[in-house]
Amino acid sequence: MKVLGGEGKLVKALDRLVGGLLLSATGPTGELVVSLFDVEGELARVSGQLGTALHDRFSGLGRYQRTQRIAAAHAVIVVTAFFEAVRQGEEHFGSGKLRMLRSEQVIIAGASDVTGNRLGDLVEHLLHVQLPCPGPTQPYEQVEKALDDYYRLLSARLLTFLRGLRMWESMTEAQREQAERWLTDGVPQAARRQYAELFHRLCTEVPEIAYWAARVDHQATRTVIGSLDTGLRDLRRLLESVVSGAVPGGIRDALSQHYRTALNQPVISSADLPDDMTMPTLDQAYISPCFRRAVVTGSSRPAEWSWWRDRPLESDLRTLLFGYLTHPSATQLPLLVLGQPGAGKSVLTKILAARLPPEQFAVVRVPLREAPAEQDLQTQIEHAIRQATGEGVRWPALYAGAANIVGVVILDGFDELLQATGVSNTNYLEKVAAFQEREAAQGRPTAVIVTSRTVVADRARLPRETVVIHLEPFNETQVKRWLDMWNRLNARYFSDHSLFPLELSTVAGLGELASQPLLLLMLALYDMDGNPLRHELGRLDRAQLYERLLVRFARREVRKSGDALSEQALERSVDRELLRLSVVAFAMFNRNSQWATEEDLKGDLLHLLAEESSQAGEFRTPLNPAQLVVGRFFFVHESQATQDDQQRKTYEFLHSTFGEYLVARLTTHEVEDLVAAAELDTGHARRNRPNDDFLHALLCHNPLSSRESVLEFLQDLIRGLSRDSRDMLKRTLLALFHDALYFRSSLTFGSYLPGRVRELRTAPMQFATYSLNLLVLLTLACDEVTGEELFPAPPVTAGTPVSVVSRWRSIARLWRSQIAYNAWTNLVRHVEVQRSWQDGERTLLLRWVGSRGSTPPLVDLYWTFERGPDHETRGQSSWMHEEFMAAARHFHFICGYEEELLVHALAPLTAELSRSLMTVAGYWPDRAMSPAHALLRLWLLSSRGGDPAELAGAYADCILLSQAFAPYADKDATAFLDIVLGHLKLDAPRLRGVLALRDLRLGRDKPEMVAKVRSVLTELGLTR
Repeated sequence: MKVLGGEGKLVKALDRLVGGLLLSATGPTGELVVSLFDVEGELARVSGQLGTALHDRFSGLGRYQRTQRIAAAHAVIVVTAFFEAVRQGEEHFGSGKLRMLRSEQVIIAGASDVTGNRLGDLVEHLLHVQLPCPGPTQPYEQVEKALDDYYRLLSARLLTFLRGLRMWESMTEAQREQAERWLTDGVPQAARRQYAELFHRLCTEVPEIAYWAARVDHQATRTVIGSLDTGLRDLRRLLESVVSGAVPGGIRDALSQHYRTALNQPVISSADLPDDMTMPTLDQAYISPCFRRAVVTGSSRPAEWSWWRDRPLESDLRTLLFGYLTHPSATQLPLLVLGQPGAGKSVLTKILAARLPPEQFAVVRVPLREAPAEQDLQTQIEHAIRQATGEGVRWPALYAGAANIVGVVILDGFDELLQATGVSNTNYLEKVAAFQEREAAQGRPTAVIVTSRTVVADRARLPRETVVIHLEPFNETQVKRWLDMWNRLNARYFSDHSLFPLELSTVAGLGELASQPLLLLMLALYDMDGNPLRHELGRLDRAQLYERLLVRFARREVRKSGDALSEQALERSVDRELLRLSVVAFAMFNRNSQWATEEDLKGDLLHLLAEESSQAGEFRTPLNPAQLVVGRFFFVHESQATQDDQQRKTYEFLHSTFGEYLVARLTTHEVEDLVAAAELDTGHARRNRPNDDFLHALLCHNPLSSRESVLEFLQDLIRGLSRDSRDMLKRTLLALFHDALYFRSSLTFGSYLPGRVRELRTAPMQFATYSLNLLVLLTLACDEVTGEELFPAPPVTAGTPVSVVSRWRSIARLWRSQIAYNAWTNLVRHVEVQRSWQDGERTLLLRWVGSRGSTPPLVDLYWTFERGPDHETRGQSSWMHEEFMAAARHFHFICGYEEELLVHALAPLTAELSRSLMTVAGYWPDRAMSPAHALLRLWLLSSRGGDPAELAGAYADCILLSQAFAPYADKDATAFLDIVLGHLKLDAPRLRGVLALRDLRLGRDKPEMVAKVRSVLTELGLTR
């Protein structure tokens, strides 16, 4: 109220109350007299200015002062709405009752004063509780719900207060009940309606608050923003329309000029492009992406896409940024901007730094890859100021002579600090929040915006209530707008070189490749060389498209060397470049990461390709990672940060599918080389084992199934080979699989150890991973592979050959024990195991089914327990596998998710019916089942009210299976039968005429149980 111009004795009294004097005596008389409805009167006077003098009170203010005043105005209308609703319901107290309240002196004095306590409690909630306010952390819809709770709480406090007054005692019982109902139900609803009206009036005068609530219908605002602003071009005009300020000078002006200059720079260097090709500037190329918004809580998982996909998709980034930068919360906690590589995070920070008016904001953009990582935030900011302007200026100097401006620090590339320096910066965002708190206390309010890749967002602790936004890939409209810009700028180039523009229909089928700005630019540059996308797209699968892209870019980079290479030498050089890129891809893949450090790459290139930093060949850039071939491909992103005066670098692909394709590509090429070597060896008298040392080095560290895109690329590449090649590939891979679990006599690449932790380098893990990867390749290479092909020579244990199924079960358990859960689930979805019989023995058939997966058939217990189609006991025997407790101990020992869930689901049966789980009845030639299975089926059919004939069959099965229990399990058999017959009594009316005693199969081994069945069915009238 003071901020908005409230005056008088009430404001002074409330000022003292806010100062903590709620329950203490003040003044020489020890009394502070406040009239409750004087509060309403003063609030009403101030809120009444919303449509008149309020506009004048907001004119000429600085950015920060205006933000404070807007927040104060909103707080006033929240409280005013409540007291206005109370005042309008005066008749509920009877004539003149509320007017009595004005003359009743309420004393807030000593703690022993009951009335004082009641009013003190009420005023505490009026003045000390944080009022709901729309903003980035609380959308308008949430504010409405919070106001419901707030107004109900105030009504309850007010009711408690009124019950202690003399006027309440003078009311009749009926009047009290009416007043209670009105205060409990009527006032909160009326206050909400009153708030909505006052809020709308406030929005008409103050456009910022409409943006806080994301309810932009302000006429002046619509005039300023005009049509949809796709590049944040109107953000500056919008900010300038609500606040004017003195023309900045000195360092703020120098920074602003530096950032505005960047708008006219090309988005990437055009030095290597043809002279007549036009590279768009930052200002021309930038299109605001869609985004999703969230507020950090204790359960937030912003590094996971599954956490983001349920958040609403928003399209107006300008509205978010305007509302955020003008909201009080902006100077309390950072705004975190996440996105994939190439999504436009850094470009957004450059645009924002250039668009914010220096009259209102002191903007410093800090590229964290260039900042000293070991220094504190203020030093990093001051380092960025010097890098941008050449002036060594202290951070507080930006506020000198500029009252009520807001500082905006943009920290671009937080992920680069994390990747380069590891865990030492996991509390960086907490330090940012502490910096904001300190600056606010010093009169230097500062908003901070931080960008980072999504995948590393879980490597830093996020302060609660931090606003996080996730930049989304381009949609079709945004792709078209970008292509229109590109085609317009290069129309002359297309005409002069007889090329077609790049159309939306051409890139529409490229999916993710055309959904991010930098990847879209890469496609556009690729298509400028003869329109290959137009000519090839309809004939290419995804793997072929990636191959064309990579080869063409590699060829272009090779030609830049200036060497006059023959076509053959050119092809060798291109292959060498792509081999190095593939090693980079495996450096990330085998570390189960989306990035690799400079040290990782140096070691991997040395151990796999025997190349060192100092080497240079016919055409080879020295292999210092700063000069590696990856540095010449702009779809490989280089991150760097400065720590201890040293540059620390990491590398990642702009989109993970580039690395995943390269993993599949090198794997396929290597197995093809092995096939070629095997074919050359076929004429030799002495056959040699294929030398798979390099393949083993690549594939013994991480399952190919850990990345579904790798499996999809492998499917395209291997299934694209000729039938003869695939047959030869199958034979080669089978030979490798047969030896995969034996220790290797040659370790040519034994020094290649890409695991970042020792636990990822164990021998069992490497044996399991390599053999599993060979199986994946095998199922891709052929239509099917049999168990006998996988395990051709059965070993002998204690004189007994070990079956194919036993060997399969052993190796499958090895794989499950050594690989990550995600890799395992991908494997069992893509590879189908079919069970069958061969010459009376169990066998397996494996097929690749791809991502569609398959549904396993019902378990055949005859197959499980090795009772073949011609087994003499089929149809006339039962057996018990083991006691359930033994199985339960087995599952408990393993501590597996699936096992635990199954044991938990069966727990209700284990007390009395545990043996029903482990008993198998083979009373039918084509199927066997357990009593537990039959009972569960019976219960389901009974509860559904389905076909009576089917239900009768289920009862017949259960009665028959009650006789399948072992002789020592009579107690279990009796308990099972009692449950079945007890349930039959409930279903008997449905089964008359369908289930009859004469139709049941009753054995002779257990006459007591047979007699019980006859008795119950006779009693129920089910004898015919």
